[in-house]
Amino acid sequence: MITITAKKKALGVLIGLFLSMNLQAATTGTIALSGSEPAILEITVTSEQAASNLPLNTSVTDLKVGTVVERSNKKAGYTITLGSANALAAATVTASLRSTETVDFLPYSIKYGGNPVAFQSSGGAAVVTTVTSKTSAAGSVKNLTITFDGASAFLDQAVYSDVLTFTIIAK
Repeated sequence: MITITAKKKALGVLIGLFLSMNLQAATTGTIALSGSEPAILEITVTSEQAASNLPLNTSVTDLKVGTVVERSNKKAGYTITLGSANALAAATVTASLRSTETVDFLPYSIKYGGNPVAFQSSGGAAVVTTVTSKTSAAGSVKNLTITFDGASAFLDQAVYSDVLTFTIIAK
């Protein structure tokens, strides 16, 4: 007959063997690390105060009307397009400030990041940036300037406007 003391001793020996086997069973171990970075494809457009209070009766050259920050972590790069609502509506390659009250308008030219903007022949849109790499973490900052000759135009009394739209597209 096995006594309780003998059972306890046998159980203790079995537990000891089990623990020593587990401690000695592995000589190496691993931890798998992984993570992912979400896609970043963004454009931030900030207008200057001058954009909403243009001196239409004067001539201006390279008046800063906005700043654009392009930011992307796409390895293949991205493209930025710029659209003018008035150039698109008129199907022209020239941007213009137009009045909804009269037929009068004031043509203007645009520079994006210091480079002249040329709308496509169908009018209204232009590719202003095309790159084949990602930006820095802070992004790429571009100034938007316009030039017009309001002194020679002698415009009708009215409110003149245009809407510029920027779009970023991944490659």
